[in-house]
Amino acid sequence: MDKDYLKGLIEEILYIWAEPIDVNDLSQIIFDFDKKDIKIALNEMIEERSDKISGLIIKEFDGAYQFTSREEHSKYFEKVITKSEKKLSTSTLETLSIIAYKQPITRAEIDKIRGVNSQSTIDSLLAKGLIEENGRLDKIGKPIIYITTTQFLKYFNISSLDDLPDIDFDEDEDNDED
Repeated sequence: MDKDYLKGLIEEILYIWAEPIDVNDLSQIIFDFDKKDIKIALNEMIEERSDKISGLIIKEFDGAYQFTSREEHSKYFEKVITKSEKKLSTSTLETLSIIAYKQPITRAEIDKIRGVNSQSTIDSLLAKGLIEENGRLDKIGKPIIYITTTQFLKYFNISSLDDLPDIDFDEDEDNDED
């Protein structure tokens, strides 16, 4: 079996899967190829598709891959596709940003930063798949630790947490001294 055959298989899986899929899962599906060969083919496909003017591109979301449309083509799809997702509220965005920048983090730590109980907001973020539980702290009460998900990266169209803008957390303290 050759590289073009492998690329065809990867295209079909990305098309059918419709969600980000990582190389480990791809290698379990395409079991007659090495994980290394799959990764090489994926990188070549990303480059080949980014050089083309039309069609779908392959976007990476923290090590998982998915077919997506080009950002510059979105104006053509806005009339056809209506998003059922509701926008995130201010309190939800605030909680999500705290988790994104401070993860792994517990609800008590989030509550302390926000100054209010965040349980319902955390429940909402869990239901939307933007955050997930990532174990428990080894201290009294064994509080749940939260982190962001691949769905978070997809929602904000970023490849990894490294793409988040830098924030100076000491900025507010400096303003208080004026």
